[in-house]
Amino acid sequence: MTVLARSALLLLAITAFAVGQTPVVSAGGVVNAASFDAPVSPGSLVSIFGSNLAFQSAAAATIPLPSSLAGVSVQFNGITAPLLYVSTGQINAQLPWEVAATGTVTVVVTNNGASSAPQDVVVAPVSPGVFAIQGYAVAIQPDSSLAAPSGSIAQIASHAAVPGEALVILGTGLGPLNPPGVTGQNSLDALRSATVMPSVLIGGVPAQVIFAGLSPQFVGVDQVNVVIPPSAPGGDSVPLQIQTGGRLSAGVANIAIQGTSWSQWGQNSQHTSGVPVAGQSLNRILADVVYDPLTGDEKNFASGDLLAHFQVPLNDGNDVFMEFKAGAFDPTTFSTLIWGEQRMTWQQNGQLAQVWSFQSDWKPPGSLHDFWEPVFHATLANGSVYVPGASGSVIQLNRATGKMVQRYSPFGNNPNTYETGPITADSAGNLYYNVVQVVVDPNTGFYFNDAIDSWLVKIAPSGDVSMASYKTLTSAEAPGSTARCFTSFATNQLPWPPSPTAVPGTNTCGSVRAGMNVSPAVAPDGTIYSVARTHSNSSYGFLIAINPDLSKKWVASLRDRFNDGCGVPVASGGWLPPNGSPGGCRIGAPFGFDPSTNRPGAGLVNDSASSSPVVAPDGSVLYGAYTRYNYAQGHLMHFDSNGNYLGAFGFGWDYTPAIYAHDGTWSVVVKNNHYGDVGSYCNDNTACPRDRTGTNPDSPEEYFVSQLSKDLRLEWSVKSTNTESCVRNADGTLSCSSDHPAGFEWCVNAPVIDGNGMVYANSEDGNLYAIGQGGVVKQRIFQQQSLGAAYTPASLGGDGKIYSQNNGHLFVVGK
Repeated sequence: MTVLARSALLLLAITAFAVGQTPVVSAGGVVNAASFDAPVSPGSLVSIFGSNLAFQSAAAATIPLPSSLAGVSVQFNGITAPLLYVSTGQINAQLPWEVAATGTVTVVVTNNGASSAPQDVVVAPVSPGVFAIQGYAVAIQPDSSLAAPSGSIAQIASHAAVPGEALVILGTGLGPLNPPGVTGQNSLDALRSATVMPSVLIGGVPAQVIFAGLSPQFVGVDQVNVVIPPSAPGGDSVPLQIQTGGRLSAGVANIAIQGTSWSQWGQNSQHTSGVPVAGQSLNRILADVVYDPLTGDEKNFASGDLLAHFQVPLNDGNDVFMEFKAGAFDPTTFSTLIWGEQRMTWQQNGQLAQVWSFQSDWKPPGSLHDFWEPVFHATLANGSVYVPGASGSVIQLNRATGKMVQRYSPFGNNPNTYETGPITADSAGNLYYNVVQVVVDPNTGFYFNDAIDSWLVKIAPSGDVSMASYKTLTSAEAPGSTARCFTSFATNQLPWPPSPTAVPGTNTCGSVRAGMNVSPAVAPDGTIYSVARTHSNSSYGFLIAINPDLSKKWVASLRDRFNDGCGVPVASGGWLPPNGSPGGCRIGAPFGFDPSTNRPGAGLVNDSASSSPVVAPDGSVLYGAYTRYNYAQGHLMHFDSNGNYLGAFGFGWDYTPAIYAHDGTWSVVVKNNHYGDVGSYCNDNTACPRDRTGTNPDSPEEYFVSQLSKDLRLEWSVKSTNTESCVRNADGTLSCSSDHPAGFEWCVNAPVIDGNGMVYANSEDGNLYAIGQGGVVKQRIFQQQSLGAAYTPASLGGDGKIYSQNNGHLFVVGK
């Protein structure tokens, strides 16, 4: 059904809800048809209440609207009004534009020759009203649904709207138009705008008005296009009001907005990582829950680092949901580990107590010899908890009890099929997740055999399952599975490139599959964004836009995008020392190229990352790709909604950026780690010395949290200056030593931004930081231990508590 057809049904539902003798118009019985309030204004729709107004019900079927329906006519000061609907107790009509805009006029209803006594009607230039159904405004979302709770209005599609989304609000009474309105006619012939632009309040917060004027297809119906402010409160009944000419719309007109619960990776399906509440002060640790008791073994294997991705803590009201781990640690396989989900709730005594736990049968493929430990990640949607299960399945849990409601198993019991990455839930309750099918030989690892296939899976609230193959989606853009893909030069050819025209070797590309740990993002218009790569070569990656029916919208390659490599000075946006110097490219290398491939740099889809796409308020898409030649910092890539590449910023890879919407624009918050001890583009200490500061003083080892403008220009940065590694002792005291002269990496792969623009992020120094706008550290609080662990996302509760992670502990911090 088209938007216009659906809107017509909505308007009919609004205007046609009412069921011989002289007609009687009630005193004060002429009111705004949307708000049922007075006064009324010329050109608007009005409702006339009384008795004996008609012998039978009838509705207009044509435009121009008729001047008579079922023998009934209406006149205001002798001017005949166009009629939409008549019944014995109610008439819906248009107040003619020709009626005087101020003062009092009289109305007379004539029913089959019998006329009512004249009744006074107060008229004003404007009388704004918002049409509503069962208390919910007729506020239409990009997918044609109403901004109301799912299922709240029979036979009308509805779901909660998303902050930053555009709405079309239908009302009446906005007053004069340019060009002027025509009585009884719609506005298909010309775009008629309100001569006075109204303002709109959503939850008391001013919204950006894009258009206000006559709705083209309806008579007397005004249309206001607005953007829901990011700071609007969430909830099922958020008031919406229109104000113009000194008058505020009356009546009940609410919308539903996705609330302040942190229900999934990145908080919402756009992954913007913010909620419109103020975070609490970092005064004390309110809870400390161990969810991974195996961190000791994991760190021993990795020389003190914790190479595991963890779920973002989910919260909704008093409930907190978090993964837990058990089993045995074995670096040669992940299959010995156990993952599950637990629900905790805040007690009246301030304690966070476990209510239930559910052990899943999910296992990721591979081992720590293939990539870092993948993430087990639940989502909250449709009043349930959804967790990954075995064989590419998703398990629906009863939120209250933790019992399994049902399992969705699109691939049966196939043991070579794996759910990979956080499950995404859109505002309509659809679930999206990635699946990879591959035979993993424990002796040869994840990459030895080609991927069989890989899918984006969609589960509708009805339980219907559909899927799209990444191999099929990218068939026109990606190399074939048996084609040869370029790799990098051999280490015996250092420094790279071996010559100005050298070409690197190749390997078999492999089939296109989803990147590990990628959580699909869903734009307000329903477009799904995901990231895939060839199985055997991470430098052939793709950002994929998918229509709601899972057909391909477009595919954008991540290759040949960067020109900031060989010979580009740091002052001009480059990273490397000069050609011919330690850490620099070979003399004669092509300007700007990646030394390892001798071609423009490519955004790599690294399976050890958890980077996921983010949909910005303007519909553009951000993705954090890996690159090695800029000290392994990666590039934050930016594409518009049509797949056009807009640019990039070298930052700190393995990161899903956060969006801060403010002042009619938006900014991006990133971790901006200038890593040391890794070498510029290779792992050879001679060609690429590990002392970054000594060999490249223009780009020293430093660690920042940075905010960028929407065109990825630096707005501010805050630098890590703490040099002390600490551990919390059993008695609560700290033992510290100064061993990080360049500071610590910021160890967060998905941060938090509160309603005031405060950024909350973990550092590898073990502290949770609160960073204010402008790049000022407001507070910090130490958690458990300083350690290398860049995979600890944070979240924010609706009451402002901050949920953080460190060393396998869930910490809740507040005042």
